[in-house]
Amino acid sequence: MPSDIASPIATVRLIFRDGGETAGDLSVAERAGDNLFVASDEGAQIVHLAAEDGGTVYRQDAVHRLAEFFALPATAPGEDEADIEGMAIVGGWLWITGSHALARKKPKRDEHGPAEALERLTEVRCDPNRFLLGRIPLVTEADGRLTPVRRDGKRTAGCLKFRKGGNALTKALAEDEHLARFVAVPAKENGFDVEGMAAHGDRVWLGLRGPVLRGWACILELAVEDHPDVEERLRLRPIGPNGEKYRKHFVDLDGLGIRELTFDGEDLVILAGPTMDLDGPVAVWRWTDALSVTHETVIPRDRLVPLLTLPHGKGDDHAEGIACIHRDGAPPALLVVYDSPSKARRHGTGTTADLFALPSRYDPANAFRA
Repeated sequence: MPSDIASPIATVRLIFRDGGETAGDLSVAERAGDNLFVASDEGAQIVHLAAEDGGTVYRQDAVHRLAEFFALPATAPGEDEADIEGMAIVGGWLWITGSHALARKKPKRDEHGPAEALERLTEVRCDPNRFLLGRIPLVTEADGRLTPVRRDGKRTAGCLKFRKGGNALTKALAEDEHLARFVAVPAKENGFDVEGMAAHGDRVWLGLRGPVLRGWACILELAVEDHPDVEERLRLRPIGPNGEKYRKHFVDLDGLGIRELTFDGEDLVILAGPTMDLDGPVAVWRWTDALSVTHETVIPRDRLVPLLTLPHGKGDDHAEGIACIHRDGAPPALLVVYDSPSKARRHGTGTTADLFALPSRYDPANAFRA
């Protein structure tokens, strides 16, 4: 991991109309053209922002509730949280995933006495919408705006089957020798926790914040297809070495878990951060030619390219979402959005994201030059 903290080359203003609710809890960002989709880890909606001023500003254009596209198991206000942690745009689809994680209730020092705090620490919540893994058709409007719709001709929104306490993926992992025991462990306690997503064709990569096994983080690779018999339902196709409906890739990220994934060409760019509830460190790595790998792998640190060490605050400015930006005549850049933004980052109902120079796979040292 590079020791020098990277400095942004520019900032990007994100302007919202929801009173600042989304701006304070950003968990993911995905960009295509002048479109930026973001989501919060609270609630069950995605927000579309449109670029202005050459991409230095993105302004809220529309809000889409997940219930518009999927038959979610929980729809009552306050009980519909999906903990959206990953999105990917590819082939006219917007892929989306929840965390698939359990959550332990957190005592609040200013509100709970010792007895109530102890009681809260015994309570583990299982929100059914967190087990969403699906895709939504995108329609390109005349002005280039991307609009998510439930149905576009023969294309329909669809997701994996929800099951009590999980979905088709957690069922597939139930006997896994590495991961099964962690599915019942809450997030931020080294439990199973999806916090990154990338896609190409019908292949989907999920980055796990946890578990981290003896310092090795895990990326799950899936092959997802329409269910032939059930409309608006997706299913997993066997791709593992013994017919499993997933492949596992373990990567050495200096003991960190995965907080986001995005493709840069055939390379997978990985945002890494602490598995537990800590501020940092936060780093960006490149897994070169990840798209061409068609078998399970264990990837040591010297086969990954360290790109950036990102700044973080103390109790704030936690890097949560990344998106690669390639513009004609401009060097490649990485857009980074933050959860719990600091006061300096907030402006009215909006927040500020950062742009960092994205080093080439051939010259990562460029990232660390002053």
